[in-house]
Amino acid sequence: MEVVENINRGNHMTKIHEFFSSAIQLNLYWVVIIALIYIIIHTYRNKPFNRILDIYFNYIPVLTHEFGHILFNKLSGGKAKDLVIVSSPTERIETSQQGFAITQSKSRLGQSITTFGGYVMPPLMLFLGFLAIEFQYPSLFLTIYLFIFIYFLMLTSRKLLPIFIVILFIALLYFLFESNNQLMMFYIVTFTTHFILGVLLGEVLQSSVTIFKLTFSQQSISWDGSTLKNLTRIPTFIYSFIWIAINIYTVYRLFYAYFSP
Repeated sequence: MEVVENINRGNHMTKIHEFFSSAIQLNLYWVVIIALIYIIIHTYRNKPFNRILDIYFNYIPVLTHEFGHILFNKLSGGKAKDLVIVSSPTERIETSQQGFAITQSKSRLGQSITTFGGYVMPPLMLFLGFLAIEFQYPSLFLTIYLFIFIYFLMLTSRKLLPIFIVILFIALLYFLFESNNQLMMFYIVTFTTHFILGVLLGEVLQSSVTIFKLTFSQQSISWDGSTLKNLTRIPTFIYSFIWIAINIYTVYRLFYAYFSP
């Protein structure tokens, strides 16, 4: 029995090693195409069919943005209370919200750091995803998102859809571990990684335009930039410049690294 258990344990360790060391070739054109589809769907999200597609395509970018608030809140010594991704098209239209994070900060500085972190997280995760591929560890990037989803599930007050996503993701990982189909593992890791990178790139590009429009809008709109202005008395365009600069630099570095000899 001990011999069989040792063999099984050894097989599981081998499969785990194969999963994390599974290398894929980055196809930037796929990522760009997915990003363009994301932008088009998000731009015309008020059309009936696109309302549903927009939720599917921007679920991960919205989660990444809101998790950025949570992460920076934790780094500044705060406490996270809730994290919600609005998955109802009707609610999104009525409230103009795609998601929100409820946090508690110990000071105005902590609240400012929390607010600032939302727009930083998508370009950061996009950059980490490309690094994971470059260093031949794309599965590590996917695993990070699995942990983010699990934390999201534990924190959110709306658990139905997150439970379904986590179960689906864990079932997929279990299937990959139990089957010896390395080709299937390669295709799933490749498709999932490219999809996440594509929607993140789409969000980084789209959010840059949104930030610019919100900054110079004649209407009084409550958003992260206006919140930071009220908290710090620093003009909104300063924060907008930093966010857009981070986005542009991230995209530049990715394209430069891909096309440079």
